[in-house]
Amino acid sequence: MLQMVSRKIGILGAIILFVGCDKVDFKGFFVPTGDIVNKRFEQSFDLHGGKPIAQIEAADSYLFYVCTDPHIGGTTNNLSSFVADLRSDPLASFGLVLGDCIDRLNCMPIYAEAIAPKDPEKDVPILSVLGNHDTYFSQWDKFREEVGPSVYWFEVTHPSGKDLFISLDSANGTLGSLQMEWLRGFLPQQRNTYRHCIIITHTNIFYTDNSQVTSGNYPYDETMALIELFAKNNILLCLQGHDHHREDLTFDGVRYTIVGTLRDEVSDPEYLCVRISSEGTEYEWREIGN
Repeated sequence: MLQMVSRKIGILGAIILFVGCDKVDFKGFFVPTGDIVNKRFEQSFDLHGGKPIAQIEAADSYLFYVCTDPHIGGTTNNLSSFVADLRSDPLASFGLVLGDCIDRLNCMPIYAEAIAPKDPEKDVPILSVLGNHDTYFSQWDKFREEVGPSVYWFEVTHPSGKDLFISLDSANGTLGSLQMEWLRGFLPQQRNTYRHCIIITHTNIFYTDNSQVTSGNYPYDETMALIELFAKNNILLCLQGHDHHREDLTFDGVRYTIVGTLRDEVSDPEYLCVRISSEGTEYEWREIGN
């Protein structure tokens, strides 16, 4: 116990010494915020009114791009490359960013501008997930204003029917009571009206490292409940970020995939191209610059 306390004090000291005050929100890092998750859930529903935020048209077999954790702190080199690759691909229907969009105070407008369509009539949409860094310094208000809700769903329509994509707010390492209650009711009611259902969220559902404290692993009972709920409702895929390294596993019939980071400072930034068809999914991993 003493070693754990000493370690956290040491980490805090290092942060204070070496990191500017516009980068680390000490309150957001150390203080649990489960009640704030519930507030974000309610505010998200105020934004979209309980309706899909987008209806995207695609072929029976379609392609979308996924990146995560760009951690924008001023420059947008890798994110801009991702956006350019996505919007120059005639086969791509949309893009996803799985959270930790920014890394510093006042960078949300920079991120929003980087993903904004230059030609709304032609550019494919890019939808964003809320990450833990996006909530620091009370920047959820800016995320909501510049980017959109944290809990939402959208539909991809195709000749065979529709696919459902659900964004879950896991920015604080928990879905909170209101979001869990909603998801338990929403999935059984809606799932059978869609061909496939894909979950997108920030925090790895199997995450075991609690070094990030309030944005670390889910409570054990919540993890078990989500795994059971996803399997029971035939979720095709759960896409996640947060860990900054690639992981791909299948558990109880559901594929869980972690995408590596896109931040400018790393040597191997990557993103994922996913093809969805009646048969399921196919992946292609790509590195920026290759």
